[in-house]
Amino acid sequence: MNTKAAAKAEKGFTLLELVISMIVFLIAVAAIFGAMRIAGIQKSTTSNRTDQLRSARIALEYIRRDTLNAGLGYHRTGGNVPDGLGSALFGFPQDSGGERDLLVSIFGANDLTTNTLNLDKKMDLIGFVSRDQTFNSGKLVNYTSTNKTGNDVYVTTPASGASNCRVNDLYLIESDSGTTQVIGMATAVAGGNTITLAKTDPLSINQSATATGENLNLLMTTSGSGTIKKINLVTYGITAEGVLVRKSFGNQGTAASQIEQRELVYGVTDFQIKYFMEDGTTLENPSNNNNGRDNQIKMNNVVQVQISITIMPVVKDGQQNPVAPVTLKEFISTKNLRYEAS
Repeated sequence: MNTKAAAKAEKGFTLLELVISMIVFLIAVAAIFGAMRIAGIQKSTTSNRTDQLRSARIALEYIRRDTLNAGLGYHRTGGNVPDGLGSALFGFPQDSGGERDLLVSIFGANDLTTNTLNLDKKMDLIGFVSRDQTFNSGKLVNYTSTNKTGNDVYVTTPASGASNCRVNDLYLIESDSGTTQVIGMATAVAGGNTITLAKTDPLSINQSATATGENLNLLMTTSGSGTIKKINLVTYGITAEGVLVRKSFGNQGTAASQIEQRELVYGVTDFQIKYFMEDGTTLENPSNNNNGRDNQIKMNNVVQVQISITIMPVVKDGQQNPVAPVTLKEFISTKNLRYEAS
């Protein structure tokens, strides 16, 4: 046998060939890994954008519902509250007027809050009031008289008339004469027929029974009977971190906090409101940032609102940043203001 031929036939790979093969293999693995990583990043980015758009559409549906309900079963003019409540409760600019304020069915402020995601523009705020149709099985609560003890106002109903009322509920107390509508928060309910409106309520919405002038609780100047309606009060605005939040005020039972905040959409770079008025004009700020009673009343002439939400996805490390933000707009009719006016 030819030993040289046998040795040549048994010859394996050289070290150089093995190194080259490993390099080619690693390059192929790296290419596959890179492609998979890019696909994963794109999938994650798309998923984040999809989640944000879904959240924004849900938020618009919340706003749509509250806009449509605004004024439902409420009062066409609004309910009287202490002067400056808009500033204290909603963060509006300080009211320059000295009159008590009106909490109307739709209220808002233009260019109110700053947003770290968009330092070049300020965000708007919008709020709504409506009657809680589920309270007391949909029936109005009648009251027979109002009186006071010290600074506290007491509203008396027929026997068991206030049995469904709770501490921290928000009410519109409306006289039968049609001359007085006062917003109050129940601080105590006794005997099923007496609601206390103490000056020390959590939202500082009750007015003292012993004050004078614009600070006087109007229930002390109006005699006779009337009705009590439980109301819902909510606002929508943007936090400094760019989060669209829905705040609900009062009606929290015995909870310590009477402002419930629900985060709806993250990564909001702009939130703007436009108001379409009864006279055909379009305004960004009908109430002049809720400044003065006359300006507040103007909000009762809003027939439609345009809500505009602009979002930029929350981008995590390694994810691709989309080219441009997305803006969602919604036009919503304030139909219940029109029904109340007719």
